[in-house]
This record gives sequence, C-alpha cells and structure tokens, in this order.
Amino acid sequence: MPSSTSSFKTYDLKRIYPKHHWVALALWTALFSSVLIGGWELYVRSLQYAPTLNDSKDLWASRRTVIDSEPKRTVLIGSSRMLFDLDMDVYEKETGDRPVQLSTVGTNPGLYLEDLANHPDYSGTVIVGVVPGLFFAPGGPPVTSPSEHLKRYQTWSPTQKFSHQVSMIIEKWFAFLNESDLTLTQLLLNLKLPNREKVHGPPELPPYFHEVDEERQGGMTEFAAKNTALQKRIQQIWIPLFTPPPPPKGQTQEQAKVEFGKFVEANLQKTKANVDRIMEKGGRVIFVRLPSTGKLREMENTFTPREHFWDRILKTTKAPGIHFEDYEALRGFDCPEWSHLNRQDATEFTKRLMPVLKELIRK
Repeated sequence: MPSSTSSFKTYDLKRIYPKHHWVALALWTALFSSVLIGGWELYVRSLQYAPTLNDSKDLWASRRTVIDSEPKRTVLIGSSRMLFDLDMDVYEKETGDRPVQLSTVGTNPGLYLEDLANHPDYSGTVIVGVVPGLFFAPGGPPVTSPSEHLKRYQTWSPTQKFSHQVSMIIEKWFAFLNESDLTLTQLLLNLKLPNREKVHGPPELPPYFHEVDEERQGGMTEFAAKNTALQKRIQQIWIPLFTPPPPPKGQTQEQAKVEFGKFVEANLQKTKANVDRIMEKGGRVIFVRLPSTGKLREMENTFTPREHFWDRILKTTKAPGIHFEDYEALRGFDCPEWSHLNRQDATEFTKRLMPVLKELIRK
C-alpha cells in the first residue's frame, strides 16, 4: 500500500507573462499622463492660478517649531488680515527681529495665544491681530482651524516632515496643486446646489486670492489686487460671513444674546490669563486692529461695536493696543475687497505702523 505522501503529484509551476511591449506601454502611459497633467496645468493658469506654496498645516507647523529653539522671537497671531497686512521685511528692518508668522485664515487667535502662554520658555513679543467677529467666535471653523494646526505641530511625524519638504519643491512648479480651490474635494464643495427645506449648503468662502512663502509671509495676489470683478465677488461673500447667525434652535434672540454675552466675558478672562502668563515670563502682548473698509467696516461697527469688544479687550487685559482709526497715518488705506490691503499698501502701512509699535515694544 503506497504511503500517504507518495500519492501526491508534484507540478512544476511556471509564471506566464503576457507578451507585450512593456517599454512602449510605459512610454505611452508617461506621454498620456503628461498630456493630461499639462492640459490641466494650462487650463488652471488660464484662470489666473499660479504656482505657489499651499498654506498648509505642515507649513504652519514648520514655523511653530522655530519658537522652540528661539523662544524670544516676535510672533504674529491673528487671522488673514495679520497674514496679509504686516510686512515682515519692514518689521525686521526696523527692529532687527524677524517675526514668526503664525496667523491663519479665518481663525480665532485665542488658542494660539494660549499655546504661547503655556510654552515654558517663550518670552518674546506677541502681536495679536483682532477681527472682533473672529476673536469672539465661540465655535465653528474659527476655532477648529487653529486647533487642527496646533494638533499637526504636536503630532508632526518624520514622514509628514519629509512629505512637506517634497511638496514645497513641487508646489513651486505646478499651479494645479493649489489645495485652496483645486483639489477634487474642494471642486465638489464649490458646486453651487440650491438650498432645500431643512437642507442648506455651507456658506461660500472666498476663492484663492492670496499667496505665502516659506516663512508664511502672506499677501494678496496681483491678479486679485487688480481684478475688480473678483474683488466685488469677494465683497459679496464677506456679507453673509460677517452677519451674525440666527439664534440656536430652541432659543430666542434675547436668550442667545445673553449666552453670547457670557461667552464674551469668559473669553476676555481667558485672554487676560494668557496675557498675564506671557508677561510673567518676561514677554509682552500687543493687540492690533488692522484696516477694513466699505460695507464690511459698517457691518463690523454695527455687529461688533468698538466699545463692546476692542475697548474691552484692552481694558480687561491691561495690554496695549493699536487701532488703525486712532492714528492719522494709519487711516485712509483702501482694502480692495473691504478686508485686506494689497501688497504695496501692506508694506506702506507697516512702515507707518512701526513707529507706534516700536514705542510700545520699548515700554
């Protein structure tokens, strides 16, 4: 009787490769891909997109790490007005100190101020750009965005750092890599679908109209600074974004007002605590109100009047502040889309701001 093992047959397996011209296929694939990529690149450039670095969380994290090794550096925090309107070259020329730009678009800077207050060694100057509607935003993107940026810095892995370095090289060559407008997700989000009963789409956000460099010096693009149609489009986007939302479901207008008042008071006290901690370490905090114009300025005066917001920040924290309307040299600048200065005006504004700022820094 044959053994159990001897009854098995063995087979000589041989991998069969399809007979194709693999080199030719690779060349055709590369050519086809190049044509598609080149066509898309030419198309987006025809729409006035240009190669620029993405203002990504990785880029922000790369700047935040500077503070760990240089804890006496001046730091700029705030929203897009601080990102656009303060020229770091002018600041460095006037003070000898190159600031670290940590402002991010559409954000409440409170979490950034808290991060610096909690830093065990930080003792530099913090310049805080104040847009009251964002500074006192209780939630939503103005709060989640800085939280996500801080999380990226805190968990920034070697792989992400390497990917960031590679991305910066490629982004300088290709306009279609613009993640603000041209990713598939963003293109789908930009599809304008009509609102339906109980189903409302997200508010429209401004399209790409600013650029940044490796140090996150931001600025309005030349196209946006000159294109009145784009400026008018962005102006109309600001109106709903700066209009207070309706009261939460189940609350009356008066109840919502009371709850918001409580939040404002709590936010002021938290800001004061953060300012105090920075000052205890030998640092200083200076608040700055940068220009806005047109209907947007009128809306800010209506919904976030100075005496209830800006004045209370300074009174509560005892920190100094610079409001553009208080100085003749800082008034009269025009914001093309009501909220930001173009690059040339940002440079001139910073030159005029510096004498006042240096006086406060020396105190």
